[in-house]
Amino acid sequence: MHEPRRFASVPLWPFSQVLHTAAVLAPHDDRADNDLPRLIATLETFRREDSYSERPSNRRRYYDDNAWIALAALDFPDRARGTELAERLIAYLRTGATTFDDAQSGIGWVEGGDTHNACSTGSTGLASVRLASRLPGSQGAALLELGSGCLNFLVGTLNNDDGLIRDHRRADSSIDAAIYTYNQGLTIGLLAELGDVDGAVELAHRTATMFTSDRLWAHPPAFNAILMRELLHLPSGYLDSTLLNFIDGYLERVWSEARDRSTGLFTSGGIGRYDDGVVLDHAALTGTYVARAHHVVDAGNG
Repeated sequence: MHEPRRFASVPLWPFSQVLHTAAVLAPHDDRADNDLPRLIATLETFRREDSYSERPSNRRRYYDDNAWIALAALDFPDRARGTELAERLIAYLRTGATTFDDAQSGIGWVEGGDTHNACSTGSTGLASVRLASRLPGSQGAALLELGSGCLNFLVGTLNNDDGLIRDHRRADSSIDAAIYTYNQGLTIGLLAELGDVDGAVELAHRTATMFTSDRLWAHPPAFNAILMRELLHLPSGYLDSTLLNFIDGYLERVWSEARDRSTGLFTSGGIGRYDDGVVLDHAALTGTYVARAHHVVDAGNG
């Protein structure tokens, strides 16, 4: 897989979002259904021992990259295959965990690094808790414990005075205070999965208040997509009109302003970008449209 008009393979992070979108779209679309086995085969070109490296051509492994793959695997139509892959990857992700006071588990960002990041901690915790429901007895309980530790780190160490989740903890215990939508989304998902749905909704409203329309538009679409997918994953009845309008206002603007009429890619209208590529943001947004469609169907409105 490569960017338009380029030959180098994309890194694992954008590839993971294509894989995840194909997984959720496959039951509804013949092309995605045909593409998914090929994507799973392509994933193996990134393989390094029990997990996956940043690119097929190097050996650097990022913990969050592998957690995104685990989350994608949990949405595979082939449930057994997805469970097996997620279980293998979470065993690897455990090797990046550090236990702090108050039962907090922070997950490193990259092998050999010295930071513990919200993106790797939240994605690992979320994948662990979602996998836990598929595994028996002590196996599931151990995954719930890991997920709870990840949540404790997010809301204990990385929480700021406004109740939002900061980006990461450095080796000297100082905190990078940057606020990104995907870190809020992962925490929302983890809160809801562990039973604090009211806390998840409160964080969702704080996030929607902070990210006004123009600020959200300038923010990386891949980050916004992860937030919105977790909002759409909230239990029935908790996604109120304010949050639904927050999602729909953004997605409608993306469709009307960001969609290039000649290519179909979401690259126009001054929309924010994660980097100079297209694959990551476009794939993540496409997956969010699928999630929104599922929400409409589940609500009995389409």
